Amino acid sequence: MLSPSVALLASIAGILILIRLKVRPSLAIFAGSLTVSLLLLPPRSLPEHMLHTLVDRQTLTLLAVVASALALSRLMEVKGLLTSLAATMERLGPRLAMHLVPATIGLVPMPAGALVSATALRDLADRMGLTPERVTFINYWFRHIWEASLPVYPAIITTSVILSVQLSSVTLTLLPMTALVIALGTVSSYRMLKPNKRYETKERTSKKSIVYNLLRTSWPILLIVGLVLAGLDVVIAFPLALALLACQQRAKWMELKIALKYGADLQILFLLYAVMLFKATIEGAGAAYTLFSDMQYIGMPTPVLMAFLPFLMGFATGISMGFVGISLPLLVPFITLGSQVNSYALMLVYISGYVGVLLSPLHLCLILSTEYFKASFAKVYKLILPPLLAIEAVVVFIYYIAA
Repeated sequence: MLSPSVALLASIAGILILIRLKVRPSLAIFAGSLTVSLLLLPPRSLPEHMLHTLVDRQTLTLLAVVASALALSRLMEVKGLLTSLAATMERLGPRLAMHLVPATIGLVPMPAGALVSATALRDLADRMGLTPERVTFINYWFRHIWEASLPVYPAIITTSVILSVQLSSVTLTLLPMTALVIALGTVSSYRMLKPNKRYETKERTSKKSIVYNLLRTSWPILLIVGLVLAGLDVVIAFPLALALLACQQRAKWMELKIALKYGADLQILFLLYAVMLFKATIEGAGAAYTLFSDMQYIGMPTPVLMAFLPFLMGFATGISMGFVGISLPLLVPFITLGSQVNSYALMLVYISGYVGVLLSPLHLCLILSTEYFKASFAKVYKLILPPLLAIEAVVVFIYYIAA
């Protein structure tokens, strides 16, 4: 039987090649999942494995949350809330609005959330004359600035549980990284957003009016943030917000039908299933654990191991919970000493995984945002790669200086 390490690396390479050949990402990921399954699992168990993944609680939760989030965003678009949200923020300046819209929506830890902010940004991006690749970069980047430290994100919560430390400790350790992500994203994006007097707003609006309009147009998003922070499960929070929005806006049946149909898009749901099947296959075959053992066997230095393994797991799954759940338990001895946490080691491990997730061709936000704006995958990669490499270089430098 082929080594799980080789099978894992081969499947990742295969997915990248298929995407490069313009195969639909959902089909490319599904093909990668089948390849790993056939190479590492008994062929007879494949149908059962696929069915088990489909009915797994994590998969069903993901499907329900994404469907609700997409339906919510579509209803907000149909009722004009997203357009009004972008227009209100545009009064603060078009360039600032391009950053604030995805950053605001990014406060909600929703799968494929970049698609929601993409819907809100589309008209503004068209008026500013942005290329599909540039608006995709800005939307994708600023949608994920909070994932590096915000304690409402499941990956941050899970990290604190795995390491047996306070959530506040993890958040405070990683908070400087959020500042770094914002800074590098701002430097990269502001060069793309050249001032255009034609689109600068001349309307003078009071601060009170702006705040009122922001609350009026973004309350469903703020409600979800509040519910999640209060401890309500996201699988309840999103449908609840959708129901309240429909009532508050007095949505007609045709409007609800449009929103629900958008949320039940079979192509998107199949993509979600393909990602979860790939993740389940990696876990079921023990590919990550084998790779970890192989890396130790060849004498890979500990710092390289701490950076490479979470990066690869993030890159392979496209999900923050993927690198946290798979690689972090293996690296606990290098991050903690008794009840104490090595902040620099935690920063290196988590941010390496974060960078891998943002670079992953399996990342739903990257796939859906790119497809929504009809951008070139390769050109978007060229935009996100330099700042992500800079982030990785900074955390590696900090670790070596502190070690």
